[in-house]
Amino acid sequence: MPHGVNQPVELHQMPSTSLRRRQTFARIIVVIAFVVCVLVALQFGREDLTRLVNQYGWFAPMISVPVHAMVAATPFPSDVIVIANGAVFGYPVAVLLSWIGWYLGSILEFHGVRVARGRADEDGQAVSSVGEDAANQMQRAPSWLRRLPVGSPWFLILGRQIPWGGAHFTIIPAAAAGVPWRRFLWCSAIAVVPGALLLPAIGAKLWPS
Repeated sequence: MPHGVNQPVELHQMPSTSLRRRQTFARIIVVIAFVVCVLVALQFGREDLTRLVNQYGWFAPMISVPVHAMVAATPFPSDVIVIANGAVFGYPVAVLLSWIGWYLGSILEFHGVRVARGRADEDGQAVSSVGEDAANQMQRAPSWLRRLPVGSPWFLILGRQIPWGGAHFTIIPAAAAGVPWRRFLWCSAIAVVPGALLLPAIGAKLWPS
């Protein structure tokens, strides 16, 4: 086992019935919240968003980046925020803001899983919900990703490019398996680059200055 990697949890086990019910309920809440946010966003045009940015000046990015990071660390899709960055801040400023937001979100999620696993270890239930959640993510991931070693650079970088779930497919199992911080940080820095380049460009194209 490589130096610095903790004993991995069992990622092949099936999630319990209670966990699946909680996950289903969580997904329903996420979908409802997403629909509500989209409906609210549709009430604002680019001019409205630009007016808010001009009003708050440099505080606007200071609000956008933390919000993006917190959303990215949850099952809620943060793509809408990145596209909005392109429309409001323009290219290439939106690229930098989106990269920072996604990178911080990855760190938050990775840290959260590691903390949860540490607490489970202390309580004598090392595999419990952390291992089940990691197993669930691996089961939902494409077959080609499941064939890669969890925590390898290929797993962390290529898996992140999967739309609508790539971050969770890679971050949760890697954190549960005890992947070292250093490897996770440099792989994540690379993995978020394609999305940070593409999605802001879509927003800038859809709502040009």
